[in-house]
This record gives sequence, C-alpha cells and structure tokens, in this order.
Amino acid sequence: MITDVADDMPVTDRGDATRDLILRDIPAEPRALTGVRTTVLAWLRDRGLDEDLCQDITLATYEALANSVEHAYERSADTVVRTVGLEARTPRAGEVTIDVTDRGSWVDNGNDPRRGRGLPLIHALAHEASVNSSEDGTTVRMRWDAA
Repeated sequence: MITDVADDMPVTDRGDATRDLILRDIPAEPRALTGVRTTVLAWLRDRGLDEDLCQDITLATYEALANSVEHAYERSADTVVRTVGLEARTPRAGEVTIDVTDRGSWVDNGNDPRRGRGLPLIHALAHEASVNSSEDGTTVRMRWDAA
C-alpha cells in the first residue's frame, strides 16, 4: 500500500497491523520528519504496545532520523540522493526493531557543547542500539523488548 504521509514522502506499508513498516526515500529534510514520527507512533500503537514504550520508541526513532538529516549529507556531493529510510519490524512476539539508514558520510560537528546528545539519548531509550557506518552510508539499529 502506498500512501503520502508528508509532502511528497513515499511510504510503503506492507499491510495489516502484523506487518512491517517500510519507509523509503524520505527526503533528508526536517519538514519530512513530522509525518514520519506520526506514522511510526500510529504503527506502534496498532501493535498494542504500552503508551510509554510507544513514546520512547518514537523519540529514539525521531532522533536517529534527525541525526541522519543533520549529519549524513553535509559533505556529500550534489549527486548523492539525500534520503533516509526506515524499517520497523516485529520479528518476534514482544520485540520491536527499527533501522534508520542514510546514504551519506557522517559529519561530526566538533566539540560544540550544545551537540552530541542524540546518540546517548538513543542508547538510553532503546534496549539495544548500534551505529554502523560504511562507505555506503550509516544505519542506526534499535531494538526493544516490548513484552
């Protein structure tokens, strides 16, 4: 099923409430993230998760998306497609995994004391979180035990 959640943001949802949520080619722009956040929260609620857990997962996911928007494409060539992807899954009963992926090169904004809170927040909210970077981009993988 294809729907538009935010301005021109393609969203692919593989079906009913027991299925994965796959969001591809989200524009790497702050304005696109509000619709994604709303979609993720609705998807989580459809699974009957505790509201506090839904909020924690949504916040961590939003932070991972915002990091990709802010950091992934700063030094990238103009020919790089500036998008972010999201895959939310329930691989087993009582488990939620979310991957946020970009195709850019991570840019560290230095030692600005106002910066650097995103990844610690993600690690604090998720039961497990990892960041894997390669020449093809970066994936933030988060997992929660929802049981």
